[in-house]
Amino acid sequence: MAFPPSITTAAAAKWHRGIFITTLLLCLSLPHYACGQETATIVDEATAAAAADDGGGDIMGEVTDLGDVVGDAMADLTEDLVEDLDSVDGGAVDDIAVEEEEEEPVAAAATDGDETVDADATDDVESSTSTEATATDEEAAASADSEAEAAAPVVQSGPYIDLLGDVLLSLEMVDEAHAQVHQHYTNEALAGKKVVGLYFSADWCGPCKQFTPDLVNFYDKMNARRGKQDEFEIVWISRCRTVDDFGQYFTQMNWLALPPNEAMGQRGQKLGELYKVQSIPTLVLLDEIGNVITTDGRNKIPMDKAGIGFPWRSPLSVLISTLVPKSFRLLVKSQLAGVLGLVKGVLLGKGGQR
Repeated sequence: MAFPPSITTAAAAKWHRGIFITTLLLCLSLPHYACGQETATIVDEATAAAAADDGGGDIMGEVTDLGDVVGDAMADLTEDLVEDLDSVDGGAVDDIAVEEEEEEPVAAAATDGDETVDADATDDVESSTSTEATATDEEAAASADSEAEAAAPVVQSGPYIDLLGDVLLSLEMVDEAHAQVHQHYTNEALAGKKVVGLYFSADWCGPCKQFTPDLVNFYDKMNARRGKQDEFEIVWISRCRTVDDFGQYFTQMNWLALPPNEAMGQRGQKLGELYKVQSIPTLVLLDEIGNVITTDGRNKIPMDKAGIGFPWRSPLSVLISTLVPKSFRLLVKSQLAGVLGLVKGVLLGKGGQR
């Protein structure tokens, strides 16, 4: 017989003892029950003989006494079994209660552990959130610095800044129907250029449309010469009437351009006056510091398509550029420009007084 897990060894022993006693009493009772059957028969026979003999009363008394003894024994056994079962049940209940009390601290400890783990996880999440927020703040600060640097204008100086301003444009064909315009700082775009051409032309000008393809071929040929690659640059000074016309005509060129608002505005007008542009197309060639090489590039190219004499410097100009360093020539030019400005101011002042 299997016992519940909560029943102790002593309780199990009591169970075994109760079962053993019950079995023993049953075994003892069966003979008496059989004997009772035989006794009933004998009693019947004895009753028949009792009429003749007076000893029958004693036999019946003995039988009655035997039944009383068996009944008392069964009652005592029942009481003992009930007490044993009560003690066993009480012990099992106590054992179960003890086990429940032992399980409660474990569960409480587990709950505390879970709360600790949850708290640690919360701390980790808060720490991770704080780290991410710090990283985000650093990225935002870096982005703000980059934007500030990008927004801050780059300070440029030099002869070509005075002539052309801070920004030049280039055009990139994305496909046959679309193009993209890029901006470049003037000094960066013209860095390393030995000859810079100022090309005055417009889309509405017939001679310009005929000369522009020839100029494109000449430009590519001069920049492909061995030892003189990319030393020649052209800046287009537009005479187009609208920005759309400017964009359409710019697609036929592969060099730089002055922004249309400046080319069609005051800067373009001053450049025309400075180089005495009377008609278009006109190609003015300048050296690396902005000195004029020739204002007749438009007629030089058809006469020297191979560019043998390019850029058609005068002998004196070639001698000066060879013997005098660029930095010294630039310094002399800036000083002369200052002196000429003072003289011009004085002359204008006197003219105003008159």
